[in-house]
Amino acid sequence: MGSKYFNTGGPVAWMPLVVTALMVVLVLATGFVWADKTVYVAVDGQTIKLRTLSNDPEQILAQADVRLGPQDEYRISGGKITRDAVISVYRAVPVTVTYQGQTTALTSGKPTVGELVASLGFDLDGVKLTPGPDSRLRPNMGITVVGVSRRVVERDEPIVRDVIRRADSELELGEQQVLQEGSDGLGHVRVEQTYEDGRLASERVLDQQVITPAVPTIVLIGSNDTVQTSRGTERFRQVMTMKATAYLPGDGDGWGITATGVPAAYGVVAVDPSVIPLGTRLYIPGYGYALAADTGGAIRGNRIDLCM
Repeated sequence: MGSKYFNTGGPVAWMPLVVTALMVVLVLATGFVWADKTVYVAVDGQTIKLRTLSNDPEQILAQADVRLGPQDEYRISGGKITRDAVISVYRAVPVTVTYQGQTTALTSGKPTVGELVASLGFDLDGVKLTPGPDSRLRPNMGITVVGVSRRVVERDEPIVRDVIRRADSELELGEQQVLQEGSDGLGHVRVEQTYEDGRLASERVLDQQVITPAVPTIVLIGSNDTVQTSRGTERFRQVMTMKATAYLPGDGDGWGITATGVPAAYGVVAVDPSVIPLGTRLYIPGYGYALAADTGGAIRGNRIDLCM
């Protein structure tokens, strides 16, 4: 009889163990990818919660009985389906887009103005959008696209002189005197210009060099609010320069009664009430104290009529 050969350690004996191990790995991997999870679908003003094994957003939408129109779009929070992911559905709405005077009507399911304009081929860095790029698309929304460009230019321009005002007690209140006339300077500037649809919209100074410095104008402002009168030193509120005329108590209607009912007499003066309110107490150098109590047809503006 011939002898028998038994293979107890060759490749054939180990094959079932290898296949079994591979199946276990595949089951574990498949179970990880297709694990049961909760996801949410935000659509048409409501949020649908469901459990699913799928990682395909369109399968999940079908599971939620959500049908997409040809121009509807959706976005997934985080970019992929994971536990508690949110699929937001954006229904297509009619909008208009205006660019360089031409308006186009279209329908889009893009979530935002920026995404819509980018889908039309615009570079968002080179346009200004109204409403802004993050605005949500709304039905019948009007969108304006303005082309924006910038350039840097250099030029000389004047440096405007400052005006310095100083109080001076030697001058009466309200008086002004120029102590130093001053002059504008000259500077060289580098400016960034912004153009919108080819028209200059704004400028921003990047840097400036002084060629000739400006010299300030210095103005002395009177702060002396007192005047010497026959009764001593009096304080006043305002100094006005007026053109003065004179009249007698019997002038006009001949009755000698003023517009306020006060009898006309020395110390009563006629004024323009829009310049000096009636009832104002006055001191007039060379005339003395007076009361603004009368008006006159010819007394307009900085004119005053003194009753003598």
